[in-house]
Amino acid sequence: MPINCHPVANWLSVNLDLFRQSFERVLSGRNEQYRSDPNASGLPPASRAWFWSEQLPRLVSDPKIREQVLKCQAALAASRIAIGDQIRLQAGVLIMEQAEIDTEMALLQQVLQ
Repeated sequence: MPINCHPVANWLSVNLDLFRQSFERVLSGRNEQYRSDPNASGLPPASRAWFWSEQLPRLVSDPKIREQVLKCQAALAASRIAIGDQIRLQAGVLIMEQAEIDTEMALLQQVLQ
């Protein structure tokens, strides 16, 4: 059976029937959004909310979907850890720069006294 990326969550591979159903829901949300804002673009917020609050909770009972959700969760956790490491590294560099500035400011203050 052909597999497609879900129209809301492109990390989720779904069968063609589920893709079509989901895509129709996104198009419906887009049409509704255009009625209130003809300049709107991107994924309609209503479609995103429907996916997270209704569709995905139902789909996660399927072991294949659940496995994909767990893999995505693990990938996000790894990304979060990597970002935390980058923040700590950058913060360490900035703290060192700040200490150097403090030292130079103290030396200048001594000269001025």
